[in-house]
Amino acid sequence: MIFIAYFAIEHPLTHALTQNIAKALPYYLSGALILISLTFNRSRLALASVNICLAYAVIQQGLQAALTEQSNLYLYHATVILFGLHLALIGIYRERGSLTGWGIIRVFFIVSSYLLVWWIYRSGYADAVFRLALEYTHPLITDKYWITPLWLASFLFTGLILMIVAIWKRSSIEFALLVSWLTGHLVFYDFSEPLISTYLFTMLMLALFVAFVQITYDLAFVDTLTELPGRRALLEKMGTLGNRYSIAMLDVDHFKKFNDQYGHDVGDQVLKLVASKMQKVRGKGTSYRYGGEEFTVLFPGKSVNEVEPHLDELRANIEHYQMVIRDQNRSKDKKSGQNQRGQNASDKKIVQITISIGCSERTDQTPDPLEVMKVADEALYEAKGQGRNCVVCKVV
Repeated sequence: MIFIAYFAIEHPLTHALTQNIAKALPYYLSGALILISLTFNRSRLALASVNICLAYAVIQQGLQAALTEQSNLYLYHATVILFGLHLALIGIYRERGSLTGWGIIRVFFIVSSYLLVWWIYRSGYADAVFRLALEYTHPLITDKYWITPLWLASFLFTGLILMIVAIWKRSSIEFALLVSWLTGHLVFYDFSEPLISTYLFTMLMLALFVAFVQITYDLAFVDTLTELPGRRALLEKMGTLGNRYSIAMLDVDHFKKFNDQYGHDVGDQVLKLVASKMQKVRGKGTSYRYGGEEFTVLFPGKSVNEVEPHLDELRANIEHYQMVIRDQNRSKDKKSGQNQRGQNASDKKIVQITISIGCSERTDQTPDPLEVMKVADEALYEAKGQGRNCVVCKVV
């Protein structure tokens, strides 16, 4: 049996079949990701998959010959430019849905650009087009004659855009696009290596799948407004707590009155402010948005005596923060707003945000996290009854 298995693995037909499957794998992964992305209305992931699939198809169908021929070198440079340019544009695009007018236009733009390049190559016009950029295509590296000023300019320009967007937006898809861009350019840089496009484009598609998993996780477990983990993440985490932990419930004082007076947009800013302070809570606490203006902090391995100073510090940090509310009649135009602010300093109002906190810990009488949370919620109402803006700890 061992001999038969060894013979099957080492047989030339097995090698050929494995190689063919490997070459087709990026197409399968791309198709699967496009289908999943469209199902979950993630148009930018679908666009990235289309771009990567078309670049890989051009490599497999047109760039398996030597790049010493001018027409092949044209196709190579055109593919490099389109690959990086489309990824950069996808990074800039807003998520507008897949089967919308904008979504269809963007898909058409990607597909038509590759088809145009391919038509120029197959129709024999590549040499004439390539001569227009001849002065920018002299080799920068002797043994890698395909690395030219045009290649370098495309690499730097698209990479800079993607890095800026990734730092600015800080979301998983932007970093996935950046990784895709880098992986693709590794292929184009070491273009003479056998099967490098097959292996690295497969890795590239897997990176996009990882980004998709992260996006779906964020949709399910992360609160969009505050960027804190949501209630579902809180319930999942509760199942992993040990025999010693504390739970704190927080509530923004007079939030409804504040919301009615200043509007929901300002109310959202209040919630974001509280969340940003909660992310910095000490004592190894993890903060969650429970719902509305209510938040939760978990302290694994801590008693209420250990976490109370950290909760009081959090309360004081929020209380002492000066939140500025600008006049609703102030011009939205930046220049006009600056002139208006210079003429009248009364266009802004400083308000004070306070929170009330209730905390409890696990005991033999309350062994379940939901029971501990219920006691913490009772302590929260006691804090409100004591005048708000305070911490009350209750253990049963």
